[in-house]
Amino acid sequence: MLKIQNKSTKRIRVVQIVLFIIQIFLTSEPYVWGGAILTQYKTSSFTVLDMITNIGASTGNAESDQILSVMGICYTLFLIIPIIALGFQLFDREYNLKNVVGIICSFAGVICIMLFVGGNFLCLGSLIALLLYLVSAFMSVMGIFARYLKTE
Repeated sequence: MLKIQNKSTKRIRVVQIVLFIIQIFLTSEPYVWGGAILTQYKTSSFTVLDMITNIGASTGNAESDQILSVMGICYTLFLIIPIIALGFQLFDREYNLKNVVGIICSFAGVICIMLFVGGNFLCLGSLIALLLYLVSAFMSVMGIFARYLKTE
């Protein structure tokens, strides 16, 4: 198979790598207001890493424990999605699969934020992540078109 990688695709690939590394870093920032998770923590905010570490935690309330476990499992997607996209960006240099996976992961990230966090409970980390997912989807589409440029 013919290797097609020009300066434009290399630049776009580097930008996408940086975007997905920032997405992974954002999981340690405040992601959701506490009212979306448990009603007893209305004034605090949680990070994705907080929710992942609460899987299987015991608060003394069976309903709260179930919510924490289910939401913690759902929130692992916020860490898994950019890791998958970053892996494809780093190791797929010859084919266009990295851009297709970038588009899929970007839209999956947007859908997960809208479903799991919700519009009323967005925090700094989730707002920035939402913006970066939209930018990375745009960059993935640009990467698909830039691959077919004949300039070197």
